[in-house]
Amino acid sequence: MDSVSTSKKTPSKSMIWLIVILVIAVIIAFLWWWNYRKYISTDDANLDSYRVSVAAQVMGPMVRQYAWEGDTVKAGMILAELDSSSIIAELQEAVARREQMIANLKLEKENLNTAVKNLQLAEIAYHQAEVNYQRDKKLYSTNAVSQETFQDAEDSWKSTGIKVDMAKDQIKVSRAQIASGEAAIASADAAIESTRVSLGYYRIIAPTDGVIAKRWSLPGDMIQPGQTLFTINEGKDLWVAVYLEETKFKTIRLGQSADFTLDAYPGLTFTGKIFYIGMNTASEFSLIPPNNASGNYTKVAQRIPLKISIDSVKKGKEKTGMPKLVSGMSATVKIIKEQ
Repeated sequence: MDSVSTSKKTPSKSMIWLIVILVIAVIIAFLWWWNYRKYISTDDANLDSYRVSVAAQVMGPMVRQYAWEGDTVKAGMILAELDSSSIIAELQEAVARREQMIANLKLEKENLNTAVKNLQLAEIAYHQAEVNYQRDKKLYSTNAVSQETFQDAEDSWKSTGIKVDMAKDQIKVSRAQIASGEAAIASADAAIESTRVSLGYYRIIAPTDGVIAKRWSLPGDMIQPGQTLFTINEGKDLWVAVYLEETKFKTIRLGQSADFTLDAYPGLTFTGKIFYIGMNTASEFSLIPPNNASGNYTKVAQRIPLKISIDSVKKGKEKTGMPKLVSGMSATVKIIKEQ
């Protein structure tokens, strides 16, 4: 009798377990269907923000670094310095050349004053020679003076006229040299200002407020023009960067609501709206964009970038304060389908 009763009980327990498993499977299937019907889900998402790359504009070894990863910086703060000894020497040389030009200009102005005085003397001599010539001319016509005396007076008058012309030409030359000297000084001023501006490039300045997210060099490194030295995370505006499969893109619209969770805060649910939809798939701007010209082609689902705002956060069903968020945190997003 005992063996018969045991065999009767065993099938009934197996049936109960089978029913329980079926019920659980149905519940899981229902939840999946409910979630699929209401949400577009993806875990290819993370927090993102604006980042600024700070690069060098000149070449030189880094000699000092004032900011490190995690430091908060303000716009205009000096982050690092490059060796500027060569450009300082160029600046000193340019200043010395300018001083020499100023001294030469003063000399040219003195030469101009001398040329003006020489012209005055030449004009006096010319007028005196002209008077003597006119007088001897009249006397020669009456044979009161010899031909030799008259000829000397005429030659003196002509030579003094030439000296007047030469004095005028010298004044023109002096004025041209002064104008050239003033232009050279203006050019030297521009060169000095340009060198001073270049000297400023040897100081690496923070272009915006933020936090040093990454430093890419150390003191002693030889820096090249255009080389990124720091990456600053502004941290003012954070959003969720989502890369959604193209097969789920059909019903996506701007302003569509979304819920998401962060791996860092599993008990919190964040809400936001789609405020950006990319016009290209993410692969279009990858380092190695797809090229199917060779014929070796494997079709994969492309992903379209979206941006979702971070509007509020709830713990359960009640709103709570916004926790500390950091760019790069992983997120799981559920975009609410529009009915």
